[in-house]
Amino acid sequence: MARRRRDFWWSVTLLAFLTVLAFLVYPLATVLVTSFTGEEKRFILAENYHRFFTHRYYYSSLINSLYLSGLATLGALLVGTTLAFAVARYPLPGKPFIRAAANLALLSPPFIGAYSWVVLFGRMGLVNQALAALGWSLPTIYGWRGILLVFVVQYFPFVFLLVSAALRSVDQSIEDAALSLGSPPRRTVRTAILPVIAPSLTAGALLVFMATMADFGTPMIIGEGLRTLPTLMYGEFINELGGNPAMASTLGSLLILVNTGALMAQRYYAFRKAYNVVCIQPLRVRRILPGLRLALTVFAYGVVGVALIPSTTIIISSFMPTRGPVMYAGLSLQSYQTIFHLVPRAIANTFALTALAVVLDVLLGVLVAYLLARRRSRAHGLLDALIMLAYAIPGTVVGVGLIVVYNRPPVVLTGTWVILLVSYFIRHLPYPVRSCTAMLQQIDIRVEEASVSLGVPPFRTFLKVTIPLMFPAILSGAALAWMTTIGELSSSILLYSGPWATMSVAIFTEVFSNHFGTASALASILIVAAFVPLFLTYRVLGERAALGM
Repeated sequence: MARRRRDFWWSVTLLAFLTVLAFLVYPLATVLVTSFTGEEKRFILAENYHRFFTHRYYYSSLINSLYLSGLATLGALLVGTTLAFAVARYPLPGKPFIRAAANLALLSPPFIGAYSWVVLFGRMGLVNQALAALGWSLPTIYGWRGILLVFVVQYFPFVFLLVSAALRSVDQSIEDAALSLGSPPRRTVRTAILPVIAPSLTAGALLVFMATMADFGTPMIIGEGLRTLPTLMYGEFINELGGNPAMASTLGSLLILVNTGALMAQRYYAFRKAYNVVCIQPLRVRRILPGLRLALTVFAYGVVGVALIPSTTIIISSFMPTRGPVMYAGLSLQSYQTIFHLVPRAIANTFALTALAVVLDVLLGVLVAYLLARRRSRAHGLLDALIMLAYAIPGTVVGVGLIVVYNRPPVVLTGTWVILLVSYFIRHLPYPVRSCTAMLQQIDIRVEEASVSLGVPPFRTFLKVTIPLMFPAILSGAALAWMTTIGELSSSILLYSGPWATMSVAIFTEVFSNHFGTASALASILIVAAFVPLFLTYRVLGERAALGM
């Protein structure tokens, strides 16, 4: 019986468990264990944690991270939810453009958004130079206010997209019933509609919170010494006077604790507050006074306009003549000529490693998704939970874990391109898994059973019948994996060695060297490279399928 059960899918299950355990669970467990070691590598219970919570230098990073992430989450909720209601409920002009612009705002990695604001409002920024000529000045972009601005502008689309999808699933009868019972429109929204979309609201808030807690590049570029958990973790690990892996692991363990705690709290709330709603007639677009319509239109276009500033600024500035941090009016290909002469390998590394990681994600993700959707068991439920850990674990923590585990025999990966590939692959595996699992749950299993009943073997049925039906989800998951991998900085900055630098590392280095022109050119290539898969997915699948909604 045991031999009969050991079919192809048993092998896939074993391979998936070994992969996740080797490249995610084991490194994370090692980080947790290392956080309890002292300077002499001895196991000393809580010494590092005692040091963390008794030294302001350390515990202030946790306070700063929670403060910034909390404010950013509130800001993203306010902006994203308001924009979603405005677009879904009122007759605003150009709704497709607003939705597309919100998607485009997610394309540029957060650290590029931070850098773009420096190009505009930094000490030698374009806007500040123009205002200085008139004798005016603006508040500095550096510090916690600048970080908060970047976070809200970068991440509010998460809330907007999730709430927009939730509003499209609310049936009009819910609102009609509340209004017929005498509830005013505002109270109806608060008591009837918001409870239905609350799981989507909290899911958006969770994504914003975890992303901002894990963000490394933004605080490093415009924080000017403001310590957060990821930046302090990087500083402890890469220290000119000798790194402190134990304290870096302690900081990583706290990041894991905060993010997994937020994930569990959101899941508990969503489970308790979820409502099963059958949508027959979506919410109707409501008529409003011309003045209110104008105000909402100005608000909507103002929000997406600000959200597109980073990408637009980077692309325009990449064609301007530069000398160090100073940019001049004019049109020039100087920056592009420089990067293709100085860092062509970083560009090649980025595309090669991203392509390999996405191929691996799709190959394993499709097989794992089939296991989760068609062969449910406790073991597969555990596998799903382990894979989803990658959502909650910051790249800096994964990077530290991989370095600690694979920097000594029998397996030495540090200093090679393989460790970068492993990080990219394991961190973005959840995208194709979730996308394909959702699609398989919509495909009637009787389609496969009919093929098998006609004499087609199960695995051939999977290849010839199931895979073609899953194609939209495969393409969508691959596009998401590509867009999130190609601009990866938090793990790359720790894992790369000289010959294997990526574009994100090169941009980071150029920014700190005050070479804004070359940084803009590299960032422009990165933005376009992230945009192309999204554009192709839209063209092939349409908006709803492309977004997985």
